[in-house]
Order: sequence, then structure tokens, then C-alpha cells
Amino acid sequence: MLRLHHAPMACSLASRFALVEADLEHEIAIVHTTGGEQNTPAYRAINPRGKVPALETGKGVVTESTAILPFIADLAPDKHLFPPAGTFERAQAQAWLSFLSSTLHTAMRAVMAPAPGCDNDAARTAALARVAATLGEIDTHLAGRDHLLDAFSVCDLYLGVFLLWRAAPGLAGQLPAFPNLDRFQQGLFSRPALAAIVGEEMRLRMQA
Repeated sequence: MLRLHHAPMACSLASRFALVEADLEHEIAIVHTTGGEQNTPAYRAINPRGKVPALETGKGVVTESTAILPFIADLAPDKHLFPPAGTFERAQAQAWLSFLSSTLHTAMRAVMAPAPGCDNDAARTAALARVAATLGEIDTHLAGRDHLLDAFSVCDLYLGVFLLWRAAPGLAGQLPAFPNLDRFQQGLFSRPALAAIVGEEMRLRMQA
């Protein structure tokens, strides 16, 4: 049994989406990061870095979204959620996961949870500009496309989480229009299973 440690509306949501899309039997363990649960000895025993996601498997714990998402996809090869190992397409997919993690996630986090000393107007303006530029790059890529790759993949699930974050404090109403991203987001969350999860996530977030 797979067990995903996840915080509502955090980047770990992509792994929750992936488990459902892969149709894998699993459990969800909510980590209340707003209350500091990720820093407790119990959770640190699972992930010493004190972060989500963390995926418990029969062989041990896998951490980091960019590792967990391909791992989940590989457990359900018939779902074709990630290109096969050893292919050029696999490298392209991995590049997208890395870009979303290292560039988009980092940029959005700098706005939503600025580091000490970076919560002034100049820093916020610069951080918003980085988010807008990064989203603009992805919006351009999605012109005439339904997916980041040639077909639906866990890369789309990962991007979908960050697009939901556009409604978060600090970002809501502060970004330009991105018609291709809006179309992509609408299409992604027209999948009934994902839409149901987002509704539950929002309720959990409000209760936190």
C-alpha cells in the first residue's frame, strides 16, 4: 500500500492527483504544515527534511515531487503518464518537471512566502515579475497545445497545482492574463476525479 504524506493545496497535491490518475491503491496522510506538524519528531522520522510530499512504499520512502511523480507513473505503465525510460521523450518530460520545480515553484514561493528581508515592496515587485515571466514562457509553449508534452502526463498535473496557486494571497489579481494557461487549467480540471479532489483540498485548507 502506498501512503502519501501531503499538505492541502501544497505542491504535494500533484502526487495526490497522480495516484488517482494512475488508479493505484493508496492512502493519504494529511500533514498540517500550517500548524508545524512537518517539524514534529514523528514526521521527521518519515522525511528528515520536514517537507511534503513523502511517499511511503514497500521499499522505503520517496521524497521530492520530481522523483515521486515519475515513480508513480512507472508503477502504472498502462496509463502512459510518463514516457518510457531511456527515451528522448523521457528526458524532455524530466526537464519540464525540473523547470516547474526549480523555476516556477521557487518564483511563486518567493511571492507567497517571502524569505526574511525579502518582504519589502521592491522584492515583491521583482518576485512577481519572475512569476509573470515564467508563466508567460509556459503560456507561449501551450499555444495550440493541450499538454506540456505530446500527450497527457504527470507534468500536466504538476503544472496544474501551480496554476491553482494564482488565486493565493500575494498572487491573486497581480498577474497578467494568460489565455493558454487558462484554457489548459480549465481542461485539466474538467476531469471529474481531479475536480473533486480540488474541492476537498479547498475545504481542508480553509479548516487548517
